[in-house]
Amino acid sequence: MKRTTAAFGLSAILAGLAVFGATPATAADAPAQVGNTSQCSATPLTMAYYRTWRDVTVPQSANSNLPDPNVTRMTDLPPEVDVAMVFDAGATAGTDYWRALRDEYVPALHARGTRAVYTLWIDKLAKANIPLTEQAYRDYAQQLVDTYVTPYGLDGIDIDVESYPTGDNLTRAIGVFRALGALLGPTSGTDKILIFDTNQNGDTPLFEAVSDKVSFVLLQAYGRGAARLPATWNTFADDIAPCQFLPGFSFPEEQDRTHWGDAEGIYDPATAPSSTAYGYATWQPAEGAKGGFFAYAVDRDGKVWGDNTITPTSFTWMKNLSAVQDDAAGVAPKAPTAALAADRVTISGVGAPGATVEVAVTGPGRLPSPASATAAVDGRWSITLDRKLTVPQTASITQRLAHTASSEPVTVRFQPEEG
Repeated sequence: MKRTTAAFGLSAILAGLAVFGATPATAADAPAQVGNTSQCSATPLTMAYYRTWRDVTVPQSANSNLPDPNVTRMTDLPPEVDVAMVFDAGATAGTDYWRALRDEYVPALHARGTRAVYTLWIDKLAKANIPLTEQAYRDYAQQLVDTYVTPYGLDGIDIDVESYPTGDNLTRAIGVFRALGALLGPTSGTDKILIFDTNQNGDTPLFEAVSDKVSFVLLQAYGRGAARLPATWNTFADDIAPCQFLPGFSFPEEQDRTHWGDAEGIYDPATAPSSTAYGYATWQPAEGAKGGFFAYAVDRDGKVWGDNTITPTSFTWMKNLSAVQDDAAGVAPKAPTAALAADRVTISGVGAPGATVEVAVTGPGRLPSPASATAAVDGRWSITLDRKLTVPQTASITQRLAHTASSEPVTVRFQPEEG
């Protein structure tokens, strides 16, 4: 709709100029596209940093003195997560995590459409023991891919930039990053992604030298609030497109001395709109739709600051914020899951939190009436029809958010057991 409206407005302006003898603008006068959007998504992305040292395959005792064992598997991540970062800052060497990542987690994530990338710190590039030559940069970039991506079937690399390399370290970091751009990212000719993840502005010498090789920029905007995002975005806007920019928040880590206050406790639709995390999900740059949002320490979804226990999470913030982001962007949700109970009148499943789920039945005979329900904060919904489904009637289930069209339908049927 926006594209159609914009095209109509431009046609009207050009027609008006022609009437008064003015020379219309030409394609050569149009501003050049900023950034490389070849790996942008048509819909906003939800990304999450998964802390490897809190995976169930890793002994809790290897990383802290907390008494509770780890309880979360990487495959517990909700399907709303489009890209998961393998964030390895703990003592995981020699644990079963890396076998599980290769043999279980990545195949399962891929099967449902979630990509996974490995996080490296910028010092891994800047302080590498290699000479300052193009060939050394290429060789080292290939070594990084061969070490951290290929063995696990991962989908790219995320470079965490929280320091400011200078001198030879800056030269080396730029050289290796650009060499990685020949193997990953929008100029590589592959579907592998290359992420620049930072708490800095976009006017640093490092970023300006590598911005054309970047798939996405993830801004660690922890605790800042959405009101401060436009000023930071403006420092990136000359080098990347809005669809490459994702602001992010942090869940409260255990034993953390910093209280970001971005998202705490179980998601509450009444109070969440005042949170930093909600503000990031709904905020948009003036120039166009952002690429999405991300969360750090996703396994702590639902925790409050100061709670050091290790317990399972139902990912209520991630599920709800993903729906909020889609709704704000006018993007119809995916089809919900649905199953027919043995009583032939109860249909239940999981959808987008807050979505209106609608059921309509078609087929011969007397039909159940159309029915609807609202998906709960965890996405679960249930509808009881006023008549039983009979053969060969089909129930079609869709869901929609407040400002979106309906999803594609999912269908269920009563299938009697063969005697």
